[in-house]
Amino acid sequence: MRILVTIAHYFSAEANPRHASTRESRREDRKRAVEEVICAYRGQFGTSTTMDVGTKSFQPGVGSDDDIDIVAVTTHEKHLLEPDFCRTYGVKVAKLELENPRMLGFSAHQIMAQRANQYDLFVFSEDDLRVNDPSFFSKLAWFNQAYGQKRVLSPNRIEWNRKAPTLKTYIDGDLNAQIADQMNAFVPDDDALYGAPLGRQMVMRRARNPHSGFFALTRDQLNYWMRRPHWMDRDVSFISPLESAATLGIAKTFSIYKAFGRSAGFLEIEHLDSGFSSLKMPVIPPL
Repeated sequence: MRILVTIAHYFSAEANPRHASTRESRREDRKRAVEEVICAYRGQFGTSTTMDVGTKSFQPGVGSDDDIDIVAVTTHEKHLLEPDFCRTYGVKVAKLELENPRMLGFSAHQIMAQRANQYDLFVFSEDDLRVNDPSFFSKLAWFNQAYGQKRVLSPNRIEWNRKAPTLKTYIDGDLNAQIADQMNAFVPDDDALYGAPLGRQMVMRRARNPHSGFFALTRDQLNYWMRRPHWMDRDVSFISPLESAATLGIAKTFSIYKAFGRSAGFLEIEHLDSGFSSLKMPVIPPL
């Protein structure tokens, strides 16, 4: 499967920062995060090496079934990707001219559209979301084959934090119940889907929080979205331009599901931060 991964990446220190991407004290953290995101794609879906302990040698392994091109979408020189790193890991940097860098995600949509017939799968990701599962794209392919082209399976966003109530935290729940209902009302569909991938029963629920900072669309899905009247309307009414670019257009076009309950780990993406899981909030026991 040919896959295009577009990563919206921006960093520029500001005097009164509101985001980590504009905070000088987070420069090294943000640089490390975007590099780890890219290395994970190359490591999980690239060529491997086997260490033979008998002969004490490294032997070239086989490559992945997936062929991935990575494009980091940024503006001017406001990014943290060094040329040597990009050459080593096969990253193309698209430096666009934007007055408002918050709109960067919409530019990633345009890059997808320009290559709409060149790939089988089109991925959008924020620059601090790491895929740790070598079966990640196989799981998405299973969902698309099982449930049709008008539905999208979104990964559950997680954070690892040893100081949180548990080591792993799922970033879920209604950002606002009314907003969630409005998002799901764009495309009416079933509240839950059931399946048995890998021989295990699982449930996927219509997402209460559709945002993951990530989406993946097949070629047919992308072309379907491009034919909708809201394609590239640059609607930023879902929280902010950052969240809207990642989620709102998808929600207007497809019904978004996430693996739920004991099945939640079926499809995950790691947020390379602990900003959410470190919040001081009460722990509510289950009913």
